[in-house]
Amino acid sequence: MKAKNQDMAIELLKAELPEASYGELISEIEPSKGVIELRYLCSMRGYSGWHWLLTLTQTDKRKAATFSELNLVASEDALLAPEWVPWSERLSEFRKQLRAEGKAKTDAEADELIKALVVTDDIKSDDSEGNSNHGSMQPPLKTRVRQRRIKHSEPDEDQEPTY
Repeated sequence: MKAKNQDMAIELLKAELPEASYGELISEIEPSKGVIELRYLCSMRGYSGWHWLLTLTQTDKRKAATFSELNLVASEDALLAPEWVPWSERLSEFRKQLRAEGKAKTDAEADELIKALVVTDDIKSDDSEGNSNHGSMQPPLKTRVRQRRIKHSEPDEDQEPTY
């Protein structure tokens, strides 16, 4: 049964991913009844230590497994982004650096230097309004919709009304 699962997984990987983006089978486990997880090495550039996790579902052992999910997951030795540092901590470190370099004597002076360095969205350019739609499609102008008026004729007295 494992060989069938691996063959199915390889066919799914070939259908969903470029051929050079996956490598050999790392593991095949059944974390819970009817769920099969196959891990393949990710061979894409920049994703060292990452695995393709292919999940198959097999509710009945007499029937073939079906494809459920394909995920890219990090392993223990994967290259990950650094921990997030709050802005207040980064700002305090930058203030210390400015004081150490002699550019500011107090936090207030450091804050003034930082304000001079920070670019904000509050500054409006003279041509920002005029060129905002440059290169893009203009929305259609509001057009008056003409309503068609239908004249209703008087029913003939000779005809019987239809209900």
